[in-house]
Amino acid sequence: MGKMLSRRQMQHLCICLALGLLLCSLWQAAAWSRTQLHTGNAVCADTLRLHIRAASDAVADQSAKLRVRDAVLACLDAACPAGNQTDARSWAARNLFTLQLAARHALARCGVNAPVQVQLVNMYFPARQYTGGCLPAGRYDAVRITIGSGSGQNWWCVLYPGLCRAACGGYALPEENDLVCGDYILRLRFVDWWNRHTASRTTRVLAG
Repeated sequence: MGKMLSRRQMQHLCICLALGLLLCSLWQAAAWSRTQLHTGNAVCADTLRLHIRAASDAVADQSAKLRVRDAVLACLDAACPAGNQTDARSWAARNLFTLQLAARHALARCGVNAPVQVQLVNMYFPARQYTGGCLPAGRYDAVRITIGSGSGQNWWCVLYPGLCRAACGGYALPEENDLVCGDYILRLRFVDWWNRHTASRTTRVLAG
């Protein structure tokens, strides 16, 4: 018959088991966190966004912003390849002047005479809810259009995937779609929280 453990030995055994369970839980949490951050980085890298800054918050300038939006999206729908983010970004970089002309013509049609700047940038975006999904905060490549001083309310959308209709379901990796289309579940909240506290707010101009 085996020897009974003393109370002290039982306490040591319980402590060792508890520490083992704690270490196992911490390891699993760290692995889960790394996976979610990797997926969040993939979403940022695989997304091209459109960012239009109005001249002011005046009704006329906000209306002009929407006219520019419609003209630019029509141009993109007709000519921009949407096979992947790299192709869409390369096309945008080569056609910034074409997009600028489309924006200028839209402004001229509504009687607005304001300078327009079109750039391809890498910039920080806060979390944003779109049709059928949500993108976490983070740094994304974007076509940025600035009308006049650009001090008015912004308008954002996703150029790739979705061409400003719905990014949900359009990513190459299943885990990317799960993150974007997951109704702001824990994994998205974690990625969003991390990026809000770690991502640089400095905008880098890539072209234009």
